[in-house]
Amino acid sequence: AQQDPISTFISARVIGDAGGPFVRTVLLNAGSRDGVVKGQAAINGDGLVGRVAEVGTKSSRILLLTDLNSRVPAILEPSRDRGILEGNNSNIVRLSYLPASVQMSPGDRVVTSGHGGVFPAELPIGTLTSVIDGVAYIQPYVQFHRLDYVRLVRHSFTLPPDREVAEKPARPSSRSSLRPTQ
Repeated sequence: AQQDPISTFISARVIGDAGGPFVRTVLLNAGSRDGVVKGQAAINGDGLVGRVAEVGTKSSRILLLTDLNSRVPAILEPSRDRGILEGNNSNIVRLSYLPASVQMSPGDRVVTSGHGGVFPAELPIGTLTSVIDGVAYIQPYVQFHRLDYVRLVRHSFTLPPDREVAEKPARPSSRSSLRPTQ
């Protein structure tokens, strides 16, 4: 039996666009004093907004899904094929690294896969609009120019007790090179 991941939320207000090395970011009025940590997923009522890229005491910076540096493990529905969602500094994002045999149709839904453990699985991302040279282009559900409030998701997996025991490192054998010298 596998336990469900545990998620908690921190609500924050968008207080401005940010400068710096990233093109598509926003500043939030929540930081480390509020429990924000780097890497948390940022969502709103429409779907995935991005992830926390930088954290200060009272504010944080969200790297938007559309930024050129954004990479998100995703699933194309209904086929359940996995790919990587890549931002390109426009309002349309690419779903790359899909299997060559994948069947795609405009309107197919794209969600987070949960692989890598950063984002919870099944967060809505957007819909397929077109396929050009084997690359799927996705229209995000989020209207990035209208961001007001977001929720930051603290997401962690807990192992069942029997898995915790099974995955502890084995003790070194008597032949181990870690044995103290005499």
